[in-house]
Amino acid sequence: MCGRFTLRVPPEKLWEILQAEFNWEPRYNIAPSQRTPIVRFRDGKPVIEEARWGFIPSWAKDEKIGYKMINARSEEIARSYRGALKNRRCLVVADGWYEWKNKQPYHFRLPGNEPFAFAGLWERWQDLESFTIFTTGSTGTAANYHDRMPVIIPPEAYVPWLDPEINGNDLIEPLLKPWPGEIEVIEANPVVGSPRNEGPEMLPEK
Repeated sequence: MCGRFTLRVPPEKLWEILQAEFNWEPRYNIAPSQRTPIVRFRDGKPVIEEARWGFIPSWAKDEKIGYKMINARSEEIARSYRGALKNRRCLVVADGWYEWKNKQPYHFRLPGNEPFAFAGLWERWQDLESFTIFTTGSTGTAANYHDRMPVIIPPEAYVPWLDPEINGNDLIEPLLKPWPGEIEVIEANPVVGSPRNEGPEMLPEK
């Protein structure tokens, strides 16, 4: 499960890693239904644009279904998201995510607060573009807090993951796996539970 995440890093770090430019305000509590940056291909190159978190299928009667589709289990993607998986894959830009254990929120991040990208799918419903984040079984440190974790795409796989000319069904097995590297965990401020709360106080560093 991934129900909240952060994007606090300076733009130049993302430009260097993703080779796509954009500007944004640091976010400490990105929640479902909010708009946040995703990366996808346009005219053969990666671009960063905003989309709403919560996948709304093209066949949906209304946008409420998006609240139920913030995450997509990697084990079920080929069946439930076949159309989007083929050529509407995206990277969801982040530098950490939250999970709760015994009502205490924790923030998960890579060493040095390095930015990274979740595996995602995007879709267009009417005039609204939305996305979902893939999850997989937790391993390592993350498994001590929750049995699911978001799928992080390694930088060397960004281009094939984004390229709409590559059929996504061929990428599931090698890419949609738990992150093999180190993950750091710190306690977060319990007020992060409300999507109305935002700012550095969500993550009081010790």
